[in-house]
Amino acid sequence: MNEKPELKTWSDRRKQLNYKTDYEKQVIAEMARVVNDIVRRRKELGLTQRDVAERTGITQAQVARLETSTSVPSMETVMKVALALGFKLGFEESTNEQAASKLTYV
Repeated sequence: MNEKPELKTWSDRRKQLNYKTDYEKQVIAEMARVVNDIVRRRKELGLTQRDVAERTGITQAQVARLETSTSVPSMETVMKVALALGFKLGFEESTNEQAASKLTYV
């Protein structure tokens, strides 16, 4: 039987998947950055996944899935965890003019 190895992190997923566009690679890189920041901060604060779950009202399993990339988390889950860890959420304007030129408004 030819089984694929289980991927454990966003970085592993980014390395293993065959993306069609550079844009998709950029999206995964940003997701990996967010997840890595969340894990780093949780550990800096000396919190367990269960501690984060209790602070946010989500399950420990949801925190684990977020940290191990076994599923794509909802924006709400990311926001809850980030805020519980003391992050301020926001957006930065990209200096990539090519990306901005692709936006269309309806």
